[in-house]
Amino acid sequence: MSVAVTLTISDGLIMGVDSAVTISFGVGKTNIYEDAEKLFQLGEKRIGIATVGMAGIGERSIGSFIREFESKDPDGAMARSCPLDEVVESLRRFFYEPYATIIIPAVEQLQGMPFDQVPPANRPALGLLVGGYSDGEFLPELWQIAIPEAKVVGSAQQLQKRGTVGLTWHAVSRPIHRYIKGFDAPLLAELDALLLRLLKRPLTPGELKEFQDIFARNEYQFVYGSMPVNCGVRFVRSLVNLVIEHYRMVAEDSVVGGEARIGVVTYKGDKFQILK
Repeated sequence: MSVAVTLTISDGLIMGVDSAVTISFGVGKTNIYEDAEKLFQLGEKRIGIATVGMAGIGERSIGSFIREFESKDPDGAMARSCPLDEVVESLRRFFYEPYATIIIPAVEQLQGMPFDQVPPANRPALGLLVGGYSDGEFLPELWQIAIPEAKVVGSAQQLQKRGTVGLTWHAVSRPIHRYIKGFDAPLLAELDALLLRLLKRPLTPGELKEFQDIFARNEYQFVYGSMPVNCGVRFVRSLVNLVIEHYRMVAEDSVVGGEARIGVVTYKGDKFQILK
């Protein structure tokens, strides 16, 4: 598993990931490596990619597929000036093909049923967070390619439109959600069950809004738009490290580890840079 954090501010986009991957081999055997690549600069574009989920497809790492995409440039998106969404669509199509030819048949054989009948929890997932600048633009944007769900044209999701700012967190990120929001999904589910038991009925829309307003008032607030890039880098690094250190101390079945890796791209025109 992985954690990924993205921060879009007025002057750029910052991505952070951990560096641990779990590799399965044989039956019930795994290795955990803590020095994996999950953050990539895409060719000469002002675009970065963070990966979560699968460490590879077949015997190949995700990084090797990204470098093949750069080299072959199957739709010409790397060689021409184009908006970011065209690069995203080209990446989506490129990555879904080996997933469909390698992973889907293997899952069907293992599960003994057609892939579309396999429970989502048993389908290996690959997430690509693609962020940066369209050619000629000065405000960043962020997209997500979720495979196998993103199997048709236009099925990538735009998480941050050009000109918007904000923080997103992905994959194994409960500590971040609890830190910023003050709660997480399991806590919310227990509170909901308790109220149902005490009241003998679901909350009315008005009562539900009162609870939502309480949570909103107690959420930590950050001013992202005017945040300097260096402050954003420190913030993203601190959130990734929060998750890494949490799972070093708490015995839960989630593998996040290694060290925080940070990348940044700004309006100044340089490529996405992976920081040392």
